[in-house]
Amino acid sequence: MTMDLSIIGIVFAIILFIIFFAAVILYLSFRIKETFREEKKRGMLVVKIAFLIGILFLAGGSFYFFAQILSPSAPSPAPLPPSNGNEEPKPELFLLISYPSEIRMNNQLTMTFTITNPTEYTAHDVIIQTNSIFENFNLISSTHDVTGNIIEIGDISSGTTFSSLELIAESKPGVINENITLTFGEMNQPITKDISISVRGGP
Repeated sequence: MTMDLSIIGIVFAIILFIIFFAAVILYLSFRIKETFREEKKRGMLVVKIAFLIGILFLAGGSFYFFAQILSPSAPSPAPLPPSNGNEEPKPELFLLISYPSEIRMNNQLTMTFTITNPTEYTAHDVIIQTNSIFENFNLISSTHDVTGNIIEIGDISSGTTFSSLELIAESKPGVINENITLTFGEMNQPITKDISISVRGGP
């Protein structure tokens, strides 16, 4: 109800303004017309014509000004949620494991982990998590530090990184099934690989 009264008041004020301004314009037009009849000099005639044109421009400008004030302002757009293009870029890693699928007891084998980073961003705190590989094979050497069942790779920049293990098979036959997990600080989810090595007996 209050809003309706405000609108009615604004419309009434505009009507009064138009009537008042129209009366002023008519009065000035009448006075200028009478003056034109009395004034014969060309210079004064030009000045009066310019004055009349200025009055008309003033009237038009006043109406435009009031129209701008009364027109509703466009609502400011709501802030957009951050898109994927504004998120911090992340590295992406790929893991490939090379190993013999079969080996004799007490023989030495080499297991190589090839980690590829095709992006230009560095992956931090990269580790390779094993389950029981060091319980079934004896570790001889490693290109990276080994703590428990974890191979600590560190940071990997763009390109390819290799990590190798020198192992000796135990003196009992069987099939060793292992799950290898690669993790790093910026990952969305870990990378997992399954391997299987058959240990045979005999010469």
